[in-house]
Amino acid sequence: MAISRRSFLKGVATTSAASVIGPSLLASASASAAESTGTWKVSGSHWGAFRAHIYAGKVQEIKPLELDKNPTEMLNGIKGIIYSPSRVRYPMVRLDWLKKHKYSADTRGDNRFIRVTWDEALDLFYRELERVQKDYGPWALHAGQTGWNQTGAFNNCTAHMQRAVGMHGNFITKVGDYSTGAGQTILPYVLGSTEVYAQGTSWSEILENADNIVLWANDPVKNLQVGWNCETHESFDYLAQLKEKVAKGEINVLSVDPVKNKTQRYLENDHLYINPMTDVAFMLAVAHVLYNEDLYDKKFIETYCLGFDEFIQYVQGETKDKVVKTPEWAAEICGVKADKIREFARMLVSGRTQILMGWCIQRQEHGEQPYWAAAVIAAMVGQIGLPGGGISYGHHYSSIGVPSTGFAGPGGFPRNLDQGMKPKWDNNDFNGYSRTIPVARWIDCLLEPGKEIRYNGGKSNC
Repeated sequence: MAISRRSFLKGVATTSAASVIGPSLLASASASAAESTGTWKVSGSHWGAFRAHIYAGKVQEIKPLELDKNPTEMLNGIKGIIYSPSRVRYPMVRLDWLKKHKYSADTRGDNRFIRVTWDEALDLFYRELERVQKDYGPWALHAGQTGWNQTGAFNNCTAHMQRAVGMHGNFITKVGDYSTGAGQTILPYVLGSTEVYAQGTSWSEILENADNIVLWANDPVKNLQVGWNCETHESFDYLAQLKEKVAKGEINVLSVDPVKNKTQRYLENDHLYINPMTDVAFMLAVAHVLYNEDLYDKKFIETYCLGFDEFIQYVQGETKDKVVKTPEWAAEICGVKADKIREFARMLVSGRTQILMGWCIQRQEHGEQPYWAAAVIAAMVGQIGLPGGGISYGHHYSSIGVPSTGFAGPGGFPRNLDQGMKPKWDNNDFNGYSRTIPVARWIDCLLEPGKEIRYNGGKSNC
């Protein structure tokens, strides 16, 4: 359909008038009626999509979007988040810093803040960026903190902050995250990828093919309420199917956990108590049983694995501490009886077994070891790559395991500047300091500037 320039401009003018004048003069009668009763808006969160009833400029009610068949009660907390008295609603500046325009150690912990306008806050922020880049350089500016952000690619506050600061100059950023820091560091060396955020085996394959499922430090019923983007809660339909299969005796599910979690109570599956942070001792004893009872998959080990000889020498007590990692040795550490350890090891190879690891056991000192040892156990069982078998490190989060449509979602805006654009301060000299800081070590860097930090097999100065 042809359209003249004049007609186009008239249409633009009408649209602009509607946006300026507002609904009071141009809106229909039905829209005006909505003003008196409020309106419903659709939005999304880490806890799922929802409808919000807006009246008198405030959220009056929250209810789940109808398409979500398994909504979480966590949505009930959204109003509290919006109107929490602890929420910072305006730019605030520490009074003593504002008066002196510089940091002073004698005011540390003095939290007298005053409100300033957005223009004032932006001017203060820009002034400090100028000062740091001019007097020191990018090594003195840390703009890389992590955060759970908001849902979606656009509403990513960390990325927005880094784009803005990046237009001004270079800065130190972080590497890793708190959620899976140890796992995402060790697993690329063990399995070839970070695994913790990978799609993993689909629930349909597991339900159809698995004979045994081990929920190791894993509570999907609790954790699948939450997702990285806007959670859809489709995983709960598969958990309902799993519950039926457990009740019929078609799939054996075992929770290895210090507590009886929500999943164990929901599925009514067996529970194996283990002392907190002793999983590696338990795993070494399991490996001892699989090896000495000749239950492990030799062909899989020979075909796909490296380093098994060195590992099994340690298990057999031939190297390092010279301690044989028997079930009796492990029982005193992990609290699982020796006969139970043997029973567990034999169960792993009694049929198709899927091991589903949670993230909590890698959030500790030497947290890489239980993830590494679990991969070794899965390799000894020899079912990695088979339908309903192997090991996964993410089925408790963000609907991992729900079959993908294959369609690509919209990508995020790039964090870096477009090619050809240079920041105002193009100083790339980090004065011998590291350009990145492990996310859990930035406080060390503040307390001990110049301290050597070891990370991922390397060393750097913070």
